[in-house]
Amino acid sequence: MEINIIQLGAKGDGKTFNTEIIQRAIDECHEKGGGKVIIPQGTYLCKPLKLKSNVTIYLEEGAVLKATTNINDYYHIGYHHNEWKEVTSFLYAMNEKNISIEGKGTIDLSGKHFMDFTRTHNEFEELKFLDKEQFEETECKTKPRPNQPIFFYNCENLYINGISITDSPCWTICVHSSTDIKIDSIRIFNHLRVPNSDGVHLCSCNRAFIKNSTFICGDDCIAITGITNWEKTSENIVICDCILESRSSGIRIGHLDSKVRNVIISNLIISNSNRGVGIFADGNNGYVESVFISNLIVRTKIFAGTWWGKGEPLVILAPKSGNKIRDISIRDIRAYAENGILIYGERNNIEDILLKDIDIRLNFGKNRILFGKELDLSPNPKVAYPDYEKKIPWIIAKDVLSLNIQNVTYSLNREYDKELDINGIFERIEKLSLININKII
Repeated sequence: MEINIIQLGAKGDGKTFNTEIIQRAIDECHEKGGGKVIIPQGTYLCKPLKLKSNVTIYLEEGAVLKATTNINDYYHIGYHHNEWKEVTSFLYAMNEKNISIEGKGTIDLSGKHFMDFTRTHNEFEELKFLDKEQFEETECKTKPRPNQPIFFYNCENLYINGISITDSPCWTICVHSSTDIKIDSIRIFNHLRVPNSDGVHLCSCNRAFIKNSTFICGDDCIAITGITNWEKTSENIVICDCILESRSSGIRIGHLDSKVRNVIISNLIISNSNRGVGIFADGNNGYVESVFISNLIVRTKIFAGTWWGKGEPLVILAPKSGNKIRDISIRDIRAYAENGILIYGERNNIEDILLKDIDIRLNFGKNRILFGKELDLSPNPKVAYPDYEKKIPWIIAKDVLSLNIQNVTYSLNREYDKELDINGIFERIEKLSLININKII
């Protein structure tokens, strides 16, 4: 069956709440075995909605489903998150199956109403030295906010296609302990100063496909972790044919004790980001294995503030010996970056790493002097970066067992910001060198 919400009395004037009407349409489709809830052109203001099995939300071209801006309209949905505690959402489903969100319309999550852009999220000693341009790169201060705006837990057969999602206050699409996820041809446009505004975050999921999409996010564009269930593996995931921009990582694989395996990533453009691709097992008992990455163009820089990362195109971090990263293949990469590749292990807990056909053009940007002093191993303690003002190594590697490097080229990129004092920068860079290659077999 199909239900057009206009037929039930919905008003797309951007002022009238339509929560009860849209929820009634969802419930009726679900109770009658499934169907499509059609949201036509107009702006439909809503409080949180519960999605149900066998129901498609279809946003026609020109339709905007807009989340309430009042934090008191959000309630605990009944799920306790390991990081965010009690979950609050705009659209959510738990223990459901066969859910679709499709069309050419937009979901507006109203994130800017939960932010203070005049302040920074964290205090830091370099703040007093920032000019206006640098301040606009920092993380803004957050107010109480919905923490998982579009949330799925223990769901099966999810399909999100064609829509745009804008202005998320936190993680945008959050899929937890679910299977058979397909995200195709969507657009997520978040404010780049909003911390934690991930695009798609898959936690402990199996069989997921993300393709043909564009993500502009303050935090990781696409993250694969096990935050909500440290013992359940995220596995069998394909990401391809996407354009990404982030103040954190374009792609993050793993976090703390997450367990991740069998991931293929290909055909991406990651631009104007803090990091390109990051692979992490940085807790006490996590692992990442069998990851294959190919055909990427990556442009990274150091951004002012306390973002995680320092402009690296590729990062592989397992700074505690209880974790393991193995069987990683990275090839066919063109990187324009403000730092080189960082691989940092402990007691040879990173192994079987292939770097092949990689071309790195290194930059020296204006934020390096203030924010490039350390190797960023967050959430673990940072490590002093030797000669950060003078040298830009193309790789720093520590405690790696079996690092296979084939056909890697690097040089200074002469296309960076023309306003920088190029001659002065050349004087400070004594040479491009390979440093701190430690315990590599």
